[in-house]
Amino acid sequence: MKRFLFIAFMLLSTFVFAQQRPHYSQYFQNYDIINPAVTGMYRAVNVKMGFRNQWLGVKDAPKTGYLTVHTPLNLDGSILTAGSADYGIEEPYTRSDKDSYMSSDNHHGIGFTALNDETGPINRTTLNLTYAYHLMLGDLANLSFGLGAGVSRIGLNTDVLMFEDPNDPVVTTGQIINWTPDINLGIYLYGSQFFVGASMQQVLKTKLNFNDLTDQGAGVPHYFVTGGYRFFIGEDVSVIPSLMLKYVDPLPKALDVNLKVAFRNNFWIGSSYRKKDAVAFLVGFTVNKMFDVGYAYDSSISSIKTINTGSHEFVLGIKF
Repeated sequence: MKRFLFIAFMLLSTFVFAQQRPHYSQYFQNYDIINPAVTGMYRAVNVKMGFRNQWLGVKDAPKTGYLTVHTPLNLDGSILTAGSADYGIEEPYTRSDKDSYMSSDNHHGIGFTALNDETGPINRTTLNLTYAYHLMLGDLANLSFGLGAGVSRIGLNTDVLMFEDPNDPVVTTGQIINWTPDINLGIYLYGSQFFVGASMQQVLKTKLNFNDLTDQGAGVPHYFVTGGYRFFIGEDVSVIPSLMLKYVDPLPKALDVNLKVAFRNNFWIGSSYRKKDAVAFLVGFTVNKMFDVGYAYDSSISSIKTINTGSHEFVLGIKF
């Protein structure tokens, strides 16, 4: 009996770790966070910062923060300059932009991703360097291949846990740390009005061990498929439906269906439906094509809706 609480918690941890990557409602504002093939896609040094506070009202609910930075490179390896305007694309804001759109010349992209996700006593920090090669497919499309590689630090803080017998030798106090390698792969096809991508996060299946007795779980691959299309209504207004399919074995497949309406991309509103989980409402704006801010509010539709008041997510972007 004295070891029951500890073992029960570890079994719970095994379930939790079946889906180790956090969820995002505004991933289409920053595809870098799920697909390394987007690295270096835009004609700028692109910086994104995001924060998600999930299930307000639930103690120890997930909190996630991240930073991504990426830039295109010339084929000789130098960072984007004013004289290399053919490397990377600019997102079309109007129908005229779409009509004059040109795909990017072949180029490289490099970037960096930092992610911190905390749920109760479990904390995960991931640091990745990302790389992508963008291949020109005629004048209107590009195909990119991406790789992210780094490390994950997964910690369990036993000081905040309560055990029947804290002096039991099976119980370790303080922070228990796991360091594991982290590799992500992706492919992305994009043009002036469409995008289709697929990615695999946490490619390596790694064991998680929070004491010296047994393995309590394993890091498992996460699979993502995304796609969307931009329809122009008049010169300045566009409508972008999109979807994301996510699969993590042994959990059921998760499907997000999204709709975004933008005015010159200076201001946009949208909504998202996550099957059997939540409905999200989104809004954002862009200033001088340099700064963009996005906000999402998620309202749960699953059984957890009775014990939380929703989730909030913010994204801030800067293009240099």
